[in-house]
Amino acid sequence: MDSTTLRQRERADLEPLLHEEGNNAGDDDESHHHHEDTKATRCPNFSPGSISNLCSATLGAGALSLPYAISMTGIIFGVVFLLLSAYLTIISINIIIEACVVTQQFKFEDVSKRLVGSHMSIALEASLLVFCFGTAVAYIVAVGDILDQGLHSIAFLWEPDSKFVSIYSRERVMILFWTVMLLPLSLQTKLKRLEKFSSLGVLSIIFLVIAAVIHSIIHGDVIGSGANSQEEAATSAEVNSLLWPKSFVSMLQAFPIIIFAFSCQVNVCQIYEELKPASSSITDTSDDEPNVMTLLKLKQQMMKQITRNGIILCTTLYLLIGVFGFLDFTKTTTDDILINYCIQVTHDALMTAATFSVFLAVVVAFPFNILPARVTLKLIFDRLKTKRRRGLCSKATNCFCLDRGLRIDEDSNSQRTSVSLEIDAGSPIQSERGSSIEPLLDDQFSGQSSSSLVEHVLITLLLSGGALIVAILVPGISIVFGLMGGTAASIISFILPGMFAQKMKERNGSTSRVGKVFVWGGLVIGILTTGTTLYGIFNNDIADGNTCTLK
Repeated sequence: MDSTTLRQRERADLEPLLHEEGNNAGDDDESHHHHEDTKATRCPNFSPGSISNLCSATLGAGALSLPYAISMTGIIFGVVFLLLSAYLTIISINIIIEACVVTQQFKFEDVSKRLVGSHMSIALEASLLVFCFGTAVAYIVAVGDILDQGLHSIAFLWEPDSKFVSIYSRERVMILFWTVMLLPLSLQTKLKRLEKFSSLGVLSIIFLVIAAVIHSIIHGDVIGSGANSQEEAATSAEVNSLLWPKSFVSMLQAFPIIIFAFSCQVNVCQIYEELKPASSSITDTSDDEPNVMTLLKLKQQMMKQITRNGIILCTTLYLLIGVFGFLDFTKTTTDDILINYCIQVTHDALMTAATFSVFLAVVVAFPFNILPARVTLKLIFDRLKTKRRRGLCSKATNCFCLDRGLRIDEDSNSQRTSVSLEIDAGSPIQSERGSSIEPLLDDQFSGQSSSSLVEHVLITLLLSGGALIVAILVPGISIVFGLMGGTAASIISFILPGMFAQKMKERNGSTSRVGKVFVWGGLVIGILTTGTTLYGIFNNDIADGNTCTLK
């Protein structure tokens, strides 16, 4: 069905609920003006924590490179790119959520498989793994840099007779912190459990932005004491260098950093699914289908508000830190803005506090990237186990068997295998359809929870530990952002949502112009930006992130 038909059906289903339940969701975006003021209060279980989850999945270490990106694009194109990326992000998230409603799937991988077919599963799984793993690497690099600066700012640790000097190394600190903090957070299985901490992460980024604006106004090269100390007024060429890009290549190098900063699509299906009221239960029976669709559409309206509010907040923060951070240091802006503040030398109290606020935000955001990567690996293992069991089962019972609760049915249309659980009323295992992060996998078929726990821990160690090793060996944070933005982020943020839109339109016999723009635009942007990032690496055209700029 097309989007117009879907909106008409949503209004028809939601109208009676609005008269019956004052706390239910309001109409869609085309409803009358007097409904818009009460829409949020009518949504069931509307939680600001969901906005925090979305912002926490979006905000993170990517914000640290935005001043550097604007230094390459100039203020004018930098602001345009940020606003354009925010607008496209809202569209892509709405497409993904609409696809969740149409397919009644609540994991990004399942939505993709249902709409674009199993032939895309390998590309999608590779993109998810590369994106989430690369993001985790960048976050560990940021944590290492912050810890290194923080420890160097403590004077008594570096006295000549201190034993700390002889045993200290950045790598040892990273390993220790990963063991104590990042690994335990990575073992979490529900985004809901991190909701209160995600709010702390968003507040930390807000504090960083406020501190960066204040520092720029007081000490900045353009509007602060740095400008007052200039002997001559800025020339026209210097002003133009602030407003316009250095070159076309520099714009292409900056664009994937901005794309990466807005990348949160891998988490939106989980956030959307967890909007379900705790007391409700979704079943697969046909008698309950109208109730299921009504709930999904109510949640879709909630998610539209959450997306709009969350992305507006993120864009505002990105504009402030990007523009003011660039105006603070202008030509000397590094690819990690925290390096410019040089807190280990200046001991600036405000920027020291801001640096550790970023530290908190990155720590909170880290498990949001490990969780979907772990689910992807578990789905791969699940598929391999299912194929093996299907082969054994087909030999014994002609493609149908019940063994320890496993049922395998052949779909005559798609020739795909669906796996489900047969659970008795008295079974201790409770089915939770579309569970956000921990779906029911093959380890639970045997009823051995210890086996499932072992697999959970091993996969987490593989992902989180692997990210630690790569971060120690390859600490270039801007390179990671650029490569992730040009490859995996382009696929997940543009190409796949565009394909979703096209497939949903094709069901009604029409085509989606938005889908075509997303697909082809994502391909062109991905190829060009990845190529320019690699060009910068091989030509040593990367900012020096190991020096600080004293004011």
